[in-house]
Amino acid sequence: MSSIINIVLRATRAVGGEEGQATVEYTLVGMCAAGMASLLLNWINRTSLIGKFFGSVAKHIIGLLG
Repeated sequence: MSSIINIVLRATRAVGGEEGQATVEYTLVGMCAAGMASLLLNWINRTSLIGKFFGSVAKHIIGLLG
């Protein structure tokens, strides 16, 4: 991750100053959020929490109806 930050900082300096700095910051925050979401989804898929959750919701709904 630090190599990406270094590349972005060098590119920003090469362009000349802080023009577009907010765009770079938003891009970095978006990349970090996407990475964290990817890790979370990977963990959820390995533990099969989604299937267990929907199974328990379906059982509860069936219990209410019948």
